[in-house]
Amino acid sequence: MLCARPARGFRRLGAEGCGGWDFASVLPYYKRAEDNENGADEYHGTGGPLAVSNIRSAHPLSETFLQPCANAGLPLKSDINRPPQDGIGFLQATQRGGWRCSAARAYLWPARRRSNLRIEIHAHVERIAFTGRRATGVEYVQAGQRQAAKALRAVVLCARALSSPQILMLSGVGPEAHLREKGVAVIQDLPGVGENFHDHPGTSHTVWTRDKTYNVQRGLFPDMFHGARWLLTGRGPGSTPDAHVIGFTRSDPALDRCDIQYHFTPAGYDLTENGPILFDRPATTGLINIHRPRSRGWIRLRSTDPFDQPEIQPNLLGDEGDCETLIRGPRLMRRICDTDPMARQVIGEFKPGRDVQSDDEWRAFVRETAIGFYHPAGSCRMGPDRMAVVDERLKLRGLEGLYVADATIMPIVVGGNLNATCIMIGEKCADMLKQAG
Repeated sequence: MLCARPARGFRRLGAEGCGGWDFASVLPYYKRAEDNENGADEYHGTGGPLAVSNIRSAHPLSETFLQPCANAGLPLKSDINRPPQDGIGFLQATQRGGWRCSAARAYLWPARRRSNLRIEIHAHVERIAFTGRRATGVEYVQAGQRQAAKALRAVVLCARALSSPQILMLSGVGPEAHLREKGVAVIQDLPGVGENFHDHPGTSHTVWTRDKTYNVQRGLFPDMFHGARWLLTGRGPGSTPDAHVIGFTRSDPALDRCDIQYHFTPAGYDLTENGPILFDRPATTGLINIHRPRSRGWIRLRSTDPFDQPEIQPNLLGDEGDCETLIRGPRLMRRICDTDPMARQVIGEFKPGRDVQSDDEWRAFVRETAIGFYHPAGSCRMGPDRMAVVDERLKLRGLEGLYVADATIMPIVVGGNLNATCIMIGEKCADMLKQAG
């Protein structure tokens, strides 16, 4: 799904003193990457590798959900990726003909036979190799064998918010005291590696409904029917993302921009440590997250074994203000579900449950159920200060030939989903590397 109003987040990056990462500089890369079904305009592009399409088979309850949202003050929007961000509407998905258009399908598949590209799979990176202070390659394990890839010009790290800082620290790039404690030879003391880790914290709101929802449309024959429909026509439940409707609002009308996001899914499920669990009765699930958390966590090495998971402290609601902001989101979601025509569909509230009423009860519910919304960012942040890991050209400070191009470089996570923003970062990084010669 495309990130809603992506430029807003990068105005904040510019304000951090990163130079050039503002609305004017990043919008062309969003547009260049995109092949939007609705055509090109001021905010969208066509002809790019990443297919962006309208939902092909929206569930009737998704349409039912929109009207009470409008009654609650969220303007209905035909394009949620267009300023102003406030409002609600059907999302677009990175699909073509009902098939997922991932970054691999968009960029790697068309290039896989190029002579200057080699793709290795099932390869686990152990460390970045250095000659002096220049990155000269990557060492990895594949099929139990240690391998090495040499870099003539540069190494670009894009292992995401958890693994990028881990790989840097295993390579001797990170907080000096922590690396020495773990027995890692220090190449460059960068105290910000692994710091500033944050995510969009959120919770869920589930109601039981009269009409059937996707979570109960299961079994041998429904699965065969929906699967055949998807394969033959690219339509039906198999062609839709989990959320159908996306909305943005402000927890306080005095704020200068949105700070709460809604996802509406015509399926009942609960988020657990082992993944989503589908309910056995008709239900809809609304996910609510806050955009600009003040809480910050960290990532550190658990050991020097590259196959060992890093130590992670998300500190998700460490700042009390994040909890107070998040409380306002599910309260509005309840009001929406209690308003016609959605109210005529609702036959009970499973989560948070009608016993949650007072401020203290809402606060307890949020603290007991909040999770990160799979938008982790910031752990190798960009900036001009001592705690910054990369500069405005994404180059590691104090080193040569090493860059980071993923969500870790964000000083502040953007106000929306991260897929399109990460692709934009890759597009911009590629241009900067070409310009560097």
